Amino acid sequence: MLRAFLFLGMVAIYKSPGIFSTWKSRGAVFGLFGGLAAPILGSVFTAISWFIDSSWHGVSLRSIGTSLFVMAIPLLAVGAHCLDLLDND
Repeated sequence: MLRAFLFLGMVAIYKSPGIFSTWKSRGAVFGLFGGLAAPILGSVFTAISWFIDSSWHGVSLRSIGTSLFVMAIPLLAVGAHCLDLLDND
């Protein structure tokens, strides 16, 4: 019975492997997730602009949607470039 409680005195220390510790890995995550999320958000803003007044605080929802669609390609390119840099290391 005493043996069952011996693990209470043990301390487990977890050290992160440092996956997101470099700018290359952060750039890859930001670029790829941003490149995937931008067209989805652009579609949402464009769909909203069809049903409501497209001018919100002086900013057109259609222009926001179009900008997000256009930003998807450079974000994916930056993410892919950072993955290539990580692969070379």
